[in-house]
Amino acid sequence: MALPIIDARVHVSRTSSSWAKAREALRRAGADTALLSAHPESPRLSDDLRLPLDVAGDDGPYPVYYLGGNPFNGHLRGQAKVPPNFDRYRALQIRCFLSPSPDFGGAVTSANWDPEALDALLGREDLAAFITRAGELGMPIWLVEHFPLTLSIIDRYPEQIFVIPKMGQMNGGTTQVLKALGDAENVYFDTSFGELHESIIKRVGYERVLLASGYPFNEPRECLDQVSALNLPDEQIEAIMGGNVLRLLQRKAGPAEVRGEYPDTTPDAPQPIITESDTDGGSHPDA
Repeated sequence: MALPIIDARVHVSRTSSSWAKAREALRRAGADTALLSAHPESPRLSDDLRLPLDVAGDDGPYPVYYLGGNPFNGHLRGQAKVPPNFDRYRALQIRCFLSPSPDFGGAVTSANWDPEALDALLGREDLAAFITRAGELGMPIWLVEHFPLTLSIIDRYPEQIFVIPKMGQMNGGTTQVLKALGDAENVYFDTSFGELHESIIKRVGYERVLLASGYPFNEPRECLDQVSALNLPDEQIEAIMGGNVLRLLQRKAGPAEVRGEYPDTTPDAPQPIITESDTDGGSHPDA
């Protein structure tokens, strides 16, 4: 049975980047389903946290819990609490929960972080509670933080599976991230139209690369074409386009349990009923 094509990172909102428009973009690209999280730039982020659950289905789309800040509504303040329905989500996205913005490399990286500041942030009980609970549920965690925080979080939780979006471009830059994390077996990478070529796939292993668009910041069609153009065996392309993320979604605990056969699945699942507004808004190209 052919593996489904799964976009591993799509952002949706009730007021911008609606699921109806995202689903149409996925259909045009030939993708079967996606992992959905709240749009990080939503003007009503608190209202959108549950949206991925509202449109989720057993065979996709798969809901992802969003934990992070909003650059337009102010950085996250106060303590975050693991919601009672957290076990209904399939993954966790931590995005700028500790950092004021994504990290595209250069002057905004390690120069602004001293050891005491890092220790204070990493010691937050709410962050530990989310990561620990995600580990108990076997959830992969998509992570977007400044480079020093990214390394420190991954080092602190060596049994947790992390996914770095856009081939590391938002966590300090692809070159720097791959140099530090390219050999870390518990770290995966999603494509999101980031830097991607055969030498990078060889460096990290095709099993640790996931097709993603980061829609609406990139079009799923362009991201799927980028992966299709790689000079790789068909089975490796299929794994990147869907098989790898399926294994992450079906794991129970610990990175050792990720490897193995792909689960038996079908892309022909019925579509959920659309309940949110069909209004779409603007977006920023670098996310």
